[in-house]
Amino acid sequence: MAQNFMTCQFCETSNETKWKCINCDLILCQECKIKIHTKLKKNENHKVISLKEFSNLGVSETIRDVDLKNIQCATHKNELCFIYCQDCQVLSCAVCLLESHQNHKLAKIDEVYSNRVKELQEQDNKISQNLPYIEKWGSNLQAIKSDEQTQYNELKQTIQKQQSELKERIAKKENIITELDKLWIPREKEISKHLQDIKIKGDDLNDKKSKIQKAFQSHNASTIFNTSVQVGTDLPDIPDNLSSKQQIILSQTKDEKIGIDSLVTIPMLKVTRTYTPDIPDIHKIKTFRKDINIIYSANYGTIHTFIIKDNKCITTKIAKEIGDYIIDMTATDRNKLLFTTSSNSKIKSLSTFTLDSKVEVFTFISPLHARGIHATSTNILIGFTDNVEDCFPLTKASRRGIMIYDFNHRHVRTIERDQDNQLIFSLPEAITTNINGDICVVDNTSIESWEGRVVVLGKWGDFKWAYGGHPSINTKHNFTPFDLVTSKGLILVTDRESNAVHILSVGGDLVTCLNESHGIEKPHCLNFDHSGQLQIGCESVGTKDKIAKIHIVKMSF
Repeated sequence: MAQNFMTCQFCETSNETKWKCINCDLILCQECKIKIHTKLKKNENHKVISLKEFSNLGVSETIRDVDLKNIQCATHKNELCFIYCQDCQVLSCAVCLLESHQNHKLAKIDEVYSNRVKELQEQDNKISQNLPYIEKWGSNLQAIKSDEQTQYNELKQTIQKQQSELKERIAKKENIITELDKLWIPREKEISKHLQDIKIKGDDLNDKKSKIQKAFQSHNASTIFNTSVQVGTDLPDIPDNLSSKQQIILSQTKDEKIGIDSLVTIPMLKVTRTYTPDIPDIHKIKTFRKDINIIYSANYGTIHTFIIKDNKCITTKIAKEIGDYIIDMTATDRNKLLFTTSSNSKIKSLSTFTLDSKVEVFTFISPLHARGIHATSTNILIGFTDNVEDCFPLTKASRRGIMIYDFNHRHVRTIERDQDNQLIFSLPEAITTNINGDICVVDNTSIESWEGRVVVLGKWGDFKWAYGGHPSINTKHNFTPFDLVTSKGLILVTDRESNAVHILSVGGDLVTCLNESHGIEKPHCLNFDHSGQLQIGCESVGTKDKIAKIHIVKMSF
């Protein structure tokens, strides 16, 4: 059993202390409490409580029962305060009242005291509620910083090892450690700044809480008034969401000529909205000019302009008489929509989108048939085949490739075979270009199952790599790509049968994906609008609710 080493402050001899007088601020033994302290007339209204009760956190309720009639004036030492000036927020004696507070708004001390105690209790409760969030916020950021610091160190060690092994080849390339530093140093500064801010807020809250607790344990009533002014009522803002960890990976290149890996920041993906169009299927979506969104319905055989309203995609105008089934389309920065149609050598164009819109012919590639199409700021890339009736199997005489035209309708060059005179493509169905000028192509390898791959060429047509799906996604179905887009070097490609959008690095590695956990079913087409948000057009056939949808996805780096 623990011994009590406190000595009675009345008799100064007994160690059997069990009581505390709140008003005298004295520790008492049992005998002094009964025989001396309570028999003194001036102490008859004093509050004496057990030490066990005093140590309880709820003791503030008892401590506040203090003598408000004997508060000494802070200015006039021989005077007692009898009134509270609300204008000056100070306790006042009669002299104070005559000298400084005439015509001021006054209040009874006991009323103000009760209000201030209540305010401090409420503030203490709020601080107790806010402190865990501040601490969690700081702990989360500290963990993120630690994880990212470890990630940075590991990546740097890996890169340095590669530099040692490939010194001559790396010397010809951009210093990848410098790129890593460019990613990490601003990020580290950002997190450190937030941590510093959190520490300041946490210290401030802890300081206020400490002052309030000391005020509750004080026998001096004026402490409540002073603490109330010191603590105030303002509290720091609490963040709505804790920060997310940024992930950087080292993507291993498939291009032996480059011979160096690249850094990839894995984007954070969030489906922010989902819209239901007033058409049964979505084959293609494009953003034409700044304020016109285009959607193509294969079932209707029409091009629609649309707006988003009340969670629906609503047709505003329809351009009919566009010909056969559209294979692919591209929006140019010259206010034209170019598109290819089945079994056709014509590259067609539209400049307006109404019932009387006139379909024009941009160029012919006869006797070949056009498939995928993509416009850059200077050129137009057109995928082609020599036979649309019997695409497969390929023969030595088969023709598959990409023709490049300028905007003056002049043929620039054709990409068809590699250095070994082998066909590069089977059936180029969709085309885009990447940030580094690479040509990225959806190449179908089976017209029956729509299995395929992504083929990436250098801007001059040299083969770099091909991607045929990933075992973590393509567990039940083979890779079935239909459309692709690029953003900040990443390549996004639909995989209809696996209900996924694969996101690939510039070197062809799977970085992350969108899938059924994001609500994605039967994705068919992709588009980035002018605000940089990803639009995913999903078919209705094969989905749970049999409804075509447009998902809007925010990509954060």
